[in-house]
Amino acid sequence: MVTLFAGQTIDSGNVTVTNDDAFLYVTFLTAQGWLLSETHLHVADSLAGIPQTKKGNPKVGNFDYKTTHDPEVTEYTYVIAKADLSPDDNSSLVIAAHAVVVKYDAAGNQIANETGWADGDRFVDRGSWSTYFMHTWQTCDGSGDEGGSKTDTAFAFGGEVATCFLDIDGDFNRCGWTNGPLGPGVYEFDIYAGAGRCDLSKGTLVGTLSVDYEGSTATVTYDVVAPYGLTETHLYIGNDILPSKNGDFTVAPGQYPTIHDELASASSDSYTIGGLSGNIYLVAHATVDGF
Repeated sequence: MVTLFAGQTIDSGNVTVTNDDAFLYVTFLTAQGWLLSETHLHVADSLAGIPQTKKGNPKVGNFDYKTTHDPEVTEYTYVIAKADLSPDDNSSLVIAAHAVVVKYDAAGNQIANETGWADGDRFVDRGSWSTYFMHTWQTCDGSGDEGGSKTDTAFAFGGEVATCFLDIDGDFNRCGWTNGPLGPGVYEFDIYAGAGRCDLSKGTLVGTLSVDYEGSTATVTYDVVAPYGLTETHLYIGNDILPSKNGDFTVAPGQYPTIHDELASASSDSYTIGGLSGNIYLVAHATVDGF
């Protein structure tokens, strides 16, 4: 995850890049009231593969992926087939992610319009502040070096009570599960990393998620097994099937209401969530290292 800077210095959101064995997912997500008006994306296997002028400035109009958002949106994901990129396993991709972001006041008047770039290294030392960053293609079969430093994204899978995001109305492109409805009780779910298209055969079982729902409180505990460790966890529990952002369902982990983001390869993490009632749904995401 890298910051989406507007006007060079304004934190307007972030850009997150993940992959499974078949697809690359690049998600633009705004914050602080900013909205996406346009997004432009180019992915290459080298810096030279990014369209540039003779002086080295990126030619945004020539990027492979571009969208005008009318009306504006807070989140947008590009899904790119690995076959279109042809990266070698563990190879690094160069990514240039550009956006036009806008902001409105309470009366609906546009009060800001800025160009934005995902944070990274500058294309040129002087002049344009445009930037690019790197993404190392993650293997999703658990075959990486034991105890490695690479990370992958993981979700709790609740078996018969799990619903893949791809099967929920809303055109969600991210893979993962919501689990429920769950009544009061004790549950234990597997945690899978890299399960592309929600296919468990493509994923790696990295641990378990324990849920103890009693009265108005649920205690949720992540436990992962060696050589894996937790670097971030993101959790949603509520009566709706998914969390919401600005009145719309979202599956982006950065928008879940409870987050622990500095875990330093922890073997476990726990949340206690109050104010619950009736049947609930749970979405439990983690970033896991050790691949």
